[in-house]
Amino acid sequence: MPDQNGRHNPLRYAGVGIEIAAAVGLGVLAGQWLDRKTGAAGIYTIVGGMVGFGAALYALIRSLRDPGSGGS
Repeated sequence: MPDQNGRHNPLRYAGVGIEIAAAVGLGVLAGQWLDRKTGAAGIYTIVGGMVGFGAALYALIRSLRDPGSGGS
């Protein structure tokens, strides 16, 4: 969102990388936990990482579509 002088704030998306890493990391950890509980050969770890990435991508797209919201 432009400030009063019409410039864009370059720090608005500074935390996007951390947000993506956290979502993917949590998905992977949940998948590993499910793999240990079910004895699966890593399929839940892969699915968990993909779900985490999808959730982070969805949050990023939402914040880009609504610039007045101040991020996610």
